[in-house]
Amino acid sequence: MDTKAIKDFKKYVEKEIEPAIIDLESLDEKNRIHVQKLVYTNLVDRFDTMVDTTILDNCRENGFMDISLKDMTGNVTESDLIKILMHGEDLQGALDIKLKTGLRNTVLRERHSRKLTILFSVVSPDINCTGVQRVNVPTGKVMEKIKPQKQIQTPCSLSGYADWLYSRRNSVVHGGGSNKFLENDRKQLKKIYKKEPAKTFKIKLSSVSNTVTFYKDIVQLLLA
Repeated sequence: MDTKAIKDFKKYVEKEIEPAIIDLESLDEKNRIHVQKLVYTNLVDRFDTMVDTTILDNCRENGFMDISLKDMTGNVTESDLIKILMHGEDLQGALDIKLKTGLRNTVLRERHSRKLTILFSVVSPDINCTGVQRVNVPTGKVMEKIKPQKQIQTPCSLSGYADWLYSRRNSVVHGGGSNKFLENDRKQLKKIYKKEPAKTFKIKLSSVSNTVTFYKDIVQLLLA
């Protein structure tokens, strides 16, 4: 299993994001609002990229390969086969390109949380990303299991919490910096995770810190 992208993300958090949090702590809240949003969205984007890259880098793993090959139903003629064999020195590279294309057209078009769930199903299949409530919402810490309070309308499963984080990122990026959830994201959170978060939210410095805590725990699970 190629885990380079996961390890690179871990280094990025430690070298770029955590020092940025320390620097932001020295500023007044009103002077760091915009920068906090930039740090938050960049962090979430880098995590999403890590998920995509890890899936592509491991395109030959059974779980990913099965998905990629599922829609490849076209017939190969004798002439096609001969042409492929004549370029045998590039056969392995061509195979990877084909598998990655298949993944880009399937898995990588899925919702962020769905991609994370699929990644875990291949890298750490024993971990239940959707059915077990594991995230302590006030801190972002991943626990063995928690009993969430009924009034908390934030998904507490690994995929659910990741979805919630990405939904806030969507609001900032696609909503013109808005602190209001996009309506489709609210609908998806309610449909998939049976949670209905408030229409508005705030990206605070603690929001960035909690996201770091969650992502570092996710990385630890993936590398275990």
